Amino acid sequence: MVPVLAKQALARKCEFDNAKMTGNYECAYALGVVAGALDIPKPDNIDNMVSLKESVEALYNNRNTDSEQINKIISLLADYEPSEQFDEQMAGLFNDGYEDRKIKF
Repeated sequence: MVPVLAKQALARKCEFDNAKMTGNYECAYALGVVAGALDIPKPDNIDNMVSLKESVEALYNNRNTDSEQINKIISLLADYEPSEQFDEQMAGLFNDGYEDRKIKF
């Protein structure tokens, strides 16, 4: 998977009301964006996507934001159930999202 495709897919999905997240690559990037935007510390020793989502989700559910974009990403994440698969590209996408803190439309 080319990381730019996951980033573009998430950006496009934020433009639609009925969009759904479709893969762990998008999920990894989305979790990174949300964690970065809400100043959630990066989790340590994550080895699967389910654990990553659970650890970040537990922290962002307790925070509020006025950002429509972040709220849209959170709603996309709420409807997505990842598989445990986690690879180097997903880790890279999470880190990219964390550093980006905002996706570009």
